[in-house]
Amino acid sequence: MSEEGFFRRWARLKSTGGDAAPPPAPLPEPARAPAPPAPAKPPSAAAEAEARAALRAPLPTLEDVARLTPDADFSAFVARDVDQSVRRLALKKLFADPHFNTIDGLDIYMNDYNKAAPLTPAMLASLKHAQGLVTRLLDDRQKEAEARAQAQEQLPMPEQEPRPQPQPQPQQEPLQAPPSTRQGNA
Repeated sequence: MSEEGFFRRWARLKSTGGDAAPPPAPLPEPARAPAPPAPAKPPSAAAEAEARAALRAPLPTLEDVARLTPDADFSAFVARDVDQSVRRLALKKLFADPHFNTIDGLDIYMNDYNKAAPLTPAMLASLKHAQGLVTRLLDDRQKEAEARAQAQEQLPMPEQEPRPQPQPQPQQEPLQAPPSTRQGNA
């Protein structure tokens, strides 16, 4: 391990973008005869024509955006050198198409769940019925508890044998330490 330390080594490698160890030197290859140069391929006529047309075509303007329809080709408006305001307006026009405003069914979180849906009269009636049912059940349980308490009060108390009183334990004197004798440092 080198003497430079982990953090210095890490910082050096991070700043230089190098590997932990220098790559091994490549082995020398035997000398070869130079290959004849490949004949240059002329670019295809179609590619050349497209390149010239791209250079000659003027960049779209706001007037071109005004003439756009949903079926138009928007590729010229998203090219590299098009003005940002022209690009933005063209994309606004593209996404104003109702085709892009359809709900796909996966937008489960788009609803406002703070507003309660209106309840139908049948649902309200069932809720009132449930409220009365719960009240009756609670009243019945309370009445049963009161009846049990009254029944227990009316039951004769069985005679109980007197419990033996616990015998008092004789108190013991607390243990005392034996008297100490003074001893010197002898």
